[in-house]
Amino acid sequence: AFLWNTLIRAYSITHNHYNAFEIYNQMIRNGVPPDDHTFPFVLKVCADVCAFEKGREIHGVIFKLGFCGDVFVGNTLISLYAGVDLWDAQKVFDEMLERDIVSWNSIIVAYSDNGCYARYALNMFRSMVTEREKPDSVTITSLLPALVELELFDMGKEIHAYSIRRDMASDVFVTNSLIDMYAKSGCMGEASTVFYKMDWRTVVSWNAMIANFAQNRLEVEAIRLIAEMQVHGIKVNSVTFTNALPACARIGCIRQGKEIHAMSIRMGIAFDLFVSNALTDMYIKCGSLTSARNVFDISVRDEVSYNILIVGYSQSERCSESVKLFPEMRKIGLKHDTVSFIGVLSACANLTAIKQGKEIHGLLMRKLLHSHLFIANSLLDLYTKCGQLGLARRVFDQTSNKDVASWNTMILGYGMQGEWDVAINLFDAMRDENVKYDSVSYVAILSVCSHGGLVDKGVKYFEKMLAQDLKPTCTHYACMVDLLGRAGFLEKAAEFVRGLTIEPDANVWGALLGACRLHGNIKLGRWAAEHLFELKPEHSGYYVLLSNMYADAGEWDEANKIRKLMKSRGTKKNPACSWLEMHDNIHSFVVGESLENEAMGLSNVFLYTMLG
Repeated sequence: AFLWNTLIRAYSITHNHYNAFEIYNQMIRNGVPPDDHTFPFVLKVCADVCAFEKGREIHGVIFKLGFCGDVFVGNTLISLYAGVDLWDAQKVFDEMLERDIVSWNSIIVAYSDNGCYARYALNMFRSMVTEREKPDSVTITSLLPALVELELFDMGKEIHAYSIRRDMASDVFVTNSLIDMYAKSGCMGEASTVFYKMDWRTVVSWNAMIANFAQNRLEVEAIRLIAEMQVHGIKVNSVTFTNALPACARIGCIRQGKEIHAMSIRMGIAFDLFVSNALTDMYIKCGSLTSARNVFDISVRDEVSYNILIVGYSQSERCSESVKLFPEMRKIGLKHDTVSFIGVLSACANLTAIKQGKEIHGLLMRKLLHSHLFIANSLLDLYTKCGQLGLARRVFDQTSNKDVASWNTMILGYGMQGEWDVAINLFDAMRDENVKYDSVSYVAILSVCSHGGLVDKGVKYFEKMLAQDLKPTCTHYACMVDLLGRAGFLEKAAEFVRGLTIEPDANVWGALLGACRLHGNIKLGRWAAEHLFELKPEHSGYYVLLSNMYADAGEWDEANKIRKLMKSRGTKKNPACSWLEMHDNIHSFVVGESLENEAMGLSNVFLYTMLG
């Protein structure tokens, strides 16, 4: 059997699975009995290609030939069953007459790799210690993920101490696992200590630290590590970039993001699917939609690629692009998922594209996805923004697992349409349904009271929020300023702003300026505008608002001064944008943009439609 085993082993090691099986089958056909060296390699091939039924068949042969007690065969059977049936793996382990460290590690790995069975991994480790089998570095690296899953971080520290006592702390796999454990427990200081004490740091170690810094909101440190890697002569790879780019995106660091992009081009990995998706996401979140689209257009794409752009466009002024991309996915054979639908529904809501929104709703019903909570909430947002309160209420009533966001959306929807009493009744009904108010709930009800002129009710709701120990944000304060100011109580609104214990933001001052514009109070308006010019000097709307106030009061010199101030700061008024929906297509037009061909085409379509 030696020559047969040598061939099977060679094919197994080189991942030539088909030939490994073929040699084994020929061996059986030629009447050569397999031995304890044959089965470990054949079973490994079964595990590699997930040929579990073939593995069970070979297990039967092992049983007949009496090799079940062999420790090497038993270890391979545990690894095979770990991928299909943990109880079978445990049964093999329990029936082994002899076990070694590999046997224990195999069963611990089997449970640890299946997160919901992490407790069993810990139990097997305890049994291992009880039976005086000494854990090795593989045991430690297998056990630590289970402890993370169980949030037993103190035990993780004990394992760390054990690894130091047993001289395993210098093992690169142990240290990588320790770094991951400390990072996921939020102890980045300890993770950094382990990292910098490593004698030999591989690219995996660096990538783990970058990912962990990014996940713990230490984005600057994550980005800094890339430069440090290069100083130490470590070659970055695609994983490095996919870990670092989300950190750039989260803090809007487009300059560092562009540097990483340039580096990925030089290294020839810019077109890696995961890197290109991370680049697209980074540019989207940094507000550079054009760069994001450029990366998207020249890269390999999958569902994630499309979802990033669909969601990104839906949160910008280019919502119509989101609606165009959605059907393109299906044309090239990609499937829509919940993220795709949520993104395009948000775009339809912002465009008030009710026709497309209804079509997508129909598609969702055919796919039986309409009852998914996040989808249902997106439909509520669509119908309320389009003024279709009847359809919104139907979706709301049919959603069995409503959350606080569902209620908040409906309250805001009724408020936008002037149905203030219904909105207030719905807000009060939340309490009866045992739905806990959140900060957005109070933003919604305060907005309703503001637009409805219900000052006393609004003040009571604000006081109720304070009594519930919900910490007000500047958005709540802005709602209160709007509530008082819109109703004409400008001095009270100004007094409210002066009494704030936190620094008012642009929303608060903007609410006061808007109220002053409504009631023509130039003095308070000027006070609010001065703060806004400091907070957001690039925002043209505030200059225009104050200038118009002066113009309405006949103070033309002051109006011209504000216009000149705006010009001297290089602040330009954002061009207006309009959307036109014709023949199932949404066309966008920006003031001053040259769109003669499209306009001519639309003109012809319009005439054709009118003339029948």
